Amino acid sequence: MRLLEYQAKQLFSNQGISTPRGILCRSLEEIEREFPKFPDGAVLKAQVPSGKRGKGGGIKIVSTKDEALDFADFLFGANICGFQVDCILMEEKIALAKEYYLSVITDTESRYSGPMVLFTVHGGMDIEEMLTEHPEYLQRINVDPRYGLMDFQVRRLIKEADVPAAEQKVITSTICSLYQVYWKYDAEVAEINPLAIIEGGGVTALDGKISVDNSALFRHKDLEAPRLDTVEARAAAKGLSYVELDGDIGIISNGAGLTMATMDQLAIAGGKPANFMDTGERILRDGIEDGLQIISEQPGLRAVLINVFGGGVRCDVIAQKITEAMARRSAFSLPVVVCLQGRNHEIGHQLIRESGHPALHLVETMEEAVRAVTRLGGTA
Repeated sequence: MRLLEYQAKQLFSNQGISTPRGILCRSLEEIEREFPKFPDGAVLKAQVPSGKRGKGGGIKIVSTKDEALDFADFLFGANICGFQVDCILMEEKIALAKEYYLSVITDTESRYSGPMVLFTVHGGMDIEEMLTEHPEYLQRINVDPRYGLMDFQVRRLIKEADVPAAEQKVITSTICSLYQVYWKYDAEVAEINPLAIIEGGGVTALDGKISVDNSALFRHKDLEAPRLDTVEARAAAKGLSYVELDGDIGIISNGAGLTMATMDQLAIAGGKPANFMDTGERILRDGIEDGLQIISEQPGLRAVLINVFGGGVRCDVIAQKITEAMARRSAFSLPVVVCLQGRNHEIGHQLIRESGHPALHLVETMEEAVRAVTRLGGTA
């Protein structure tokens, strides 16, 4: 579960990490009422779970109340980085001297497979691009969860990162506190970017990101899941596993393994998946109907691939679900390639052929399916 910035900063503050003074606002009336508390101007920040809000137009420094109201009027209800904005964090402006980057993540890619502290004195908005070009800038600590973060590890990291002596004490304290937040809340990621060095001394967390392991949410009933109107959230409410991607060919399949294999084969054939969608057991009920509805919302879609293996499920039942769903979409103009293999697939194929829907294209194998959908979608 990805917390919003204001939620992450509340957890930071509870652990002693400094954050800018801020007020969460859910209406223009609140913006107007609270703005006088920021006589030197404020920063308005859309509260959506994205690290690209700045580039996406969701953050602005304002100097007057009129500026604040104009920008807030734009933000409320706007779509920023794929999320609708329903609350804004209004914060004091901070005079910065430098920006650092700090995070604690769960490292699953190395042999350590445990907590890892990441730190660099080269922080800011383009941290990913910078670290791609200069990975040597990033300092790492692998933490043994049996013992926790040790003082000598932090001292070594501070030294290797070449942190100025005047900042070492407060940076050390912030690193240790962030690790406590990570550990206390079963986080997968706890990140401060940027960790700002303030003119005149001190540090503050200008931004905050915390993702909590869903398997541990039962231990954190005090954490409230953000109310987000997203395609992924609507799919989850319907019992579908869905992840939106940046391609143009929609995928509906049954089983995570088959769905991933379909995406791989599609990429090999030159196509670009628009999504990951595993219907699971919902495919026996309204999984196809709901899947087509969700996929059709994605802009730029060129074609759809339905790839089903009937192990436990019967292909004739799935074929019936496909033809019924498409019959209710007589005006559906995008090509839909169907690949059914497994139990009763011969009957299923016959049902697809007899449906006569002009958008349906039946193929025998996955290899044929990915070639057909890339061709019909105009991507190969």
